[in-house]
Amino acid sequence: MAQDRTQPPQDKAAAALLASRLPEQLFDAHAHLQPPGKAPHGGALTRAGWRRDLGRQVGQARLTGGLFMPMPGRGQPNKANDWLLNQKDWQDQDRLLVLAAPDMPRQHLEAWLKRDRVVGLKPYHLFGASKSSTFDLPLEAFCPEWFWELCEAREAVLMLHLVRPHALADEKNLVYLRGCAERYPHVRVVLAHAGRGFHAPDTVAAAGSLAHLDNLWFDSSGICEAEALVAVLEHFGPHRLLWGSDYPVSQQRGRCVTVGDNFAWVAPERIDAPASSPSCATWAVGLEALRALFTAADRFGLDASDLRAIFSGNAAELLGLPQETREDVQSLYARAQRRIPGGTQLLSKRPEMFAPGQWPAYFREARGCRVWDTDGRCYIDYANNGVGSCLLGFRDPEVTRAVQRRVNLGSMSSLNPVEELELADLLCELHPWAQSVRFARCGGEAGAMAARIARASSGRTRIALCGYHGWHDWYLAANLGNNDVLAPHLMPGLTAAGVPRELRGTTLAFRYNDLRAFQAIISTFSHDLACIIMEPARLDPPEPGFLETVRAETRRHGILLVFDEITIGFRVAVGGVHLPLNVAPDMAIFAKALGNGHPIAAVIGAAAAMDGAHHSFISSTAWTEAVGPAAALATVRKMQRVDLPKHLAWAGEAVKAIWRRCAEAAGIHIKVAGGFPCMAYLQFDHPDDLAVRTLYTQEMLSRGFLAGAAYYPTLAHTERDMALFEQAVGESFQALAEAIREGTISSALHGPVAHSGFRRLMS
Repeated sequence: MAQDRTQPPQDKAAAALLASRLPEQLFDAHAHLQPPGKAPHGGALTRAGWRRDLGRQVGQARLTGGLFMPMPGRGQPNKANDWLLNQKDWQDQDRLLVLAAPDMPRQHLEAWLKRDRVVGLKPYHLFGASKSSTFDLPLEAFCPEWFWELCEAREAVLMLHLVRPHALADEKNLVYLRGCAERYPHVRVVLAHAGRGFHAPDTVAAAGSLAHLDNLWFDSSGICEAEALVAVLEHFGPHRLLWGSDYPVSQQRGRCVTVGDNFAWVAPERIDAPASSPSCATWAVGLEALRALFTAADRFGLDASDLRAIFSGNAAELLGLPQETREDVQSLYARAQRRIPGGTQLLSKRPEMFAPGQWPAYFREARGCRVWDTDGRCYIDYANNGVGSCLLGFRDPEVTRAVQRRVNLGSMSSLNPVEELELADLLCELHPWAQSVRFARCGGEAGAMAARIARASSGRTRIALCGYHGWHDWYLAANLGNNDVLAPHLMPGLTAAGVPRELRGTTLAFRYNDLRAFQAIISTFSHDLACIIMEPARLDPPEPGFLETVRAETRRHGILLVFDEITIGFRVAVGGVHLPLNVAPDMAIFAKALGNGHPIAAVIGAAAAMDGAHHSFISSTAWTEAVGPAAALATVRKMQRVDLPKHLAWAGEAVKAIWRRCAEAAGIHIKVAGGFPCMAYLQFDHPDDLAVRTLYTQEMLSRGFLAGAAYYPTLAHTERDMALFEQAVGESFQALAEAIREGTISSALHGPVAHSGFRRLMS
C-alpha cells in the first residue's frame, strides 16, 4: 500500500472521534525508523517524522516515547542498526531494538545489546533464508536459540514477527515458542501484531495454549479487527497488551481483514466500488487499529485504568521506565483496617492469617491458578484458591461465558430467572433422595436457612452441630457462656458478642467421630432436637459406623439430618462426599464451589424435611438474580463432564509427596494431614510451628507462590505448575532448616507471626 503523509478530512474526523478515548500519555511499543534513501519517496523515517505523522492521529502532546527499531529489509541489517544507534534526538523514555540475523557474529549483537537505550532484539523472517519467499519459515529459522540465550543473560526484550500460514496457530511455531519461553523465563517476549493476528482466528485458536507463560506480551500494532485482541485479553488480561502503531504502516490507507483462512489488505486502489454503490473513504491503518483496540476493550469491559495500562503503563513496566505512583498493596490494606472492621469481609482472607505485612491483600487479576496483586506481582496459588470456591480454577472460561451471557441479557428483573429452576432440577438429579431446593448466595445464608427450615418443619427448637457452619446466631450460640466449645470445629476464638444470651443452650456441639458425645446429646435432648447439622467429612473419612449411627439415631427420634457440604462438596464426588459414603441426609447445603467463585448457595432436601420452607418467611431480593444460578449450571455441568475428583486427588497427593520429599531433603520434621487428598494440610513439627509456618509463607511469597498450611487443589493446577512448586518448596525448606538450626526463625521474619483463629485487629 502506498504511504500517504497527508491527512484527509475523514482521518481528521476519525482522529477527533477516537481522541476522546485516548489516555493523556501514550507510549508506542512498535515503531520503525529508516535512514535517508531507504524510505518511500527517498525521505527518512525519523523520530521527528514519527512524532509529526503519528501526532496527527493521536496528538503529539500525548506521545511520551516509543520502542523504535529499524525497518527490516533484505540484506544484512548492520547498517540499519548503526544508523539507528547513532541518532541524536532520542527522548528520555525512548528505547531501541536492534535487528538480528542468524548469520550475524554473536559479538556484534552482544555489543549492540550493551549500547545505551538498547533493550533487546528484533529478528525477522527476511533474514532467515536467501530464497525469494520467507513466509513459510519456522520460527527457529530466523530466531535461533542463541538469540534466546543472549536475551536471557540480559533479561532483554525479544520481539517476534511470526510467519507460516497460520502464524501463532502453527504447531511448529507454538512448540518452539513455548519451549524457548519456558527454558528462558527471563526473556521478555513480545509477539508483534498480537501474534501476527492479521488472520484473527489464528490468535483466537492458539493464545490459550500459551497462557501459562509469565514472560509473554503482545502488541496491538497493525491489527484492524478486534477478535485477535479480545483473545489476548481473554487469556492474558489487559496488562500483557501493548499499544503499538507499526509506524509508518500506521500512515498507510486501508485496513487488514480476515478472509477465509488467510488475510488481505484493503487499500484505496483495491476497493471494488461500482458506481451504484455508496462512496467509501478509507481511514489510515493506525486509526483502524485504534478503533479495533477500543472495540476489544469495550467487549471485554475495560475501564480507563486498563486503557492507561495498555497505552503506556504496561510498556513502562516491561521496559523499566518511570511509572505513575500508586498506593501499594500493603498501604491499601493498612487503609482498609481503618475503614473496614476486621480489615476484610472473610476471616480466612485476612493477611494476618498468613504473613502479616507481607501477604498481598488485594488482587488485580486471577486466571487458572495464577493471581496478580494490585502491585502487578504474579503468584501461583498453592494456598486455598479462593478459600476453596474455585475447583475449576479462577475465571474458568466456560463459567465466565455463562456469566457474561447472563449479564449481557440482564441479570435482574421483576421476574424470576429460569436458570434457578434448571439448577434445582439438576441438583435433584444428582441427589435422588432430594425433591426440593431453595437458593441463597452464600454458605452462611444457606446454613441459617437450613436451621430455620428444620425448626419450622419439626416444630422443635434445639440444634446439634458437628463442624464449622459460619457466623450466624444459631451457630455462635454454642459459644454462649465461658467455654469455647466451637474451638475444635475448625475455628477457635469465635466470640459470641452480639448473639442474644437468650439463645444459650439452643445449639449443642459434638466432635466428629465421637459417638459417645453424640449419644449424650441424643439421650438428653432428643425430644427437642430439630436437626443435626454436620459436615459429613472434612479432612478425613468417617470412622466405620459413625455416619450410619448418626443417620439411624436421627431417624429413630424424628430428628432431621442436615449435611453441610459447603467445604467438602464436589471435591471427592460431584454432588458431595455423602454420595460415595452412601449415607443420605434429609437436607444438604452447598455453596463455595457450586458456582466456581460466583455467589450461589443451595439448600436441598426431601419434600417432608423442606416442608417448613412453605410456612416460614424466607425471602431475599438478591436470591433472585440470575448470575449465581447461571454460573452454577455451567460449573456443575463441566464437573460432570471432566473427572474433577480424580484430578483433585492427583494434585493433592502430589503436593503432600512434595512436602515430604523436600522436608526429608532439608532435614526438617513435618506432619501432613488430610485423609482426602483434595484437602491437604501441612504442620511443622516444631515448638513454634506458627512462626516456622509464617517463615515458610514468606519464603514462598519471595518465589512467586501463595502458600501456607493448607492446599486446596483445582483443575487448573498442572504438572508444570507442580514442578515449579516443588522447586520453590525445596528452596524454602532449606531456608527454614537453616533458620531452625541457627535459632534465627524470629529474626528471619520480615513481619509478625501469623494469627491463629479469630482475633480483633484494632484496639
